[in-house]
Amino acid sequence: MENPIQDDDRSIEEDDEEEKPYPEERLSEKSSGSIDDDETTLFVVSLVVSLRDFKGQPSAGELDTWFIYADTVEEFLHSVWEKSKKHLIRHIIAVDEGNITYNWSPKEVIDETDLVHFALFYDKQNRRAITVDKLTTNILQNWRTKSSVELLPHKYSLTVNSTVKVEKSLIDTIPRNLGGAAATEYAQELPKELQLKHGHIWNGHEIAWSIWANTILTAPAHQHEAWKNDSTPPASCLDLFSIKEGERIQRILREYRVAHNVNDGYHADITKIMDAFTAVKEIHQEQTQRISALERLLENLMLRRQLGESFISSAESALNVKESVFSASISSRVQDAEDVDHMM
Repeated sequence: MENPIQDDDRSIEEDDEEEKPYPEERLSEKSSGSIDDDETTLFVVSLVVSLRDFKGQPSAGELDTWFIYADTVEEFLHSVWEKSKKHLIRHIIAVDEGNITYNWSPKEVIDETDLVHFALFYDKQNRRAITVDKLTTNILQNWRTKSSVELLPHKYSLTVNSTVKVEKSLIDTIPRNLGGAAATEYAQELPKELQLKHGHIWNGHEIAWSIWANTILTAPAHQHEAWKNDSTPPASCLDLFSIKEGERIQRILREYRVAHNVNDGYHADITKIMDAFTAVKEIHQEQTQRISALERLLENLMLRRQLGESFISSAESALNVKESVFSASISSRVQDAEDVDHMM
């Protein structure tokens, strides 16, 4: 396979052919992933993936073929990142101080924003290398009909043009020679370095520091510096160490300070709850007083009604006149008389 990035200064140009707007009916929701989903997804691009150790490296063979489905450039790059991140290690930067040297980036863990430092696209048909920051909607639209687009993820970033210097200074951090003497010397010095860095915190026998060092040496090379600077021994040998009393006390005091801060954080919430409770209690007391006043008013009204009813009933009983036997006999003797005074 031809080397697509021998010229590091290759300019990025847009396709000469005019790109027509994509039909609006394509702008429906994204597909879930089948090959027929190009009917509902704006961009469906086939990428032939070849992993690289350094920029300009001849092909080491195809890693895989990825079908990327997306409606925007951002979605496309996000999918590329999700598939690529497990193959990317850490960003290496070049320092030019008369003589170019390589160092690890201060950012120990890479994220999606770092994809621009690691990935390169190559359009074999147009013989164009395209970086992540140069990718456009027109380019993606043009790629839909192509099967010769390569994705070249670089393990240690696009800064690395050769692994020779990098291996000596960063990747292969254990010096080696045919006899292995330098490697042995490095392995012997690392426990002393760890004890010098962290001996003010931890107590441990010589074998404990050697096991800590061996754990670091068996880890990936790009993690060595971070692991050496970590003040806590690996879990596999942590029980071989004990914290020095002075440091133990300091740690306990720090933990108490943290506990105080956490506990003090409840004060504001408790104050708010108490204020709300007091307000509710006052409202409840006021309502209780009003309810008691209404109850007394109702009782008074009920009593007044009963007294009024008793008075009315008594008065009514006093006016209840009945005809006696005597008055009835007198009444029976009364006869009608003829009115002679008014006769005409």
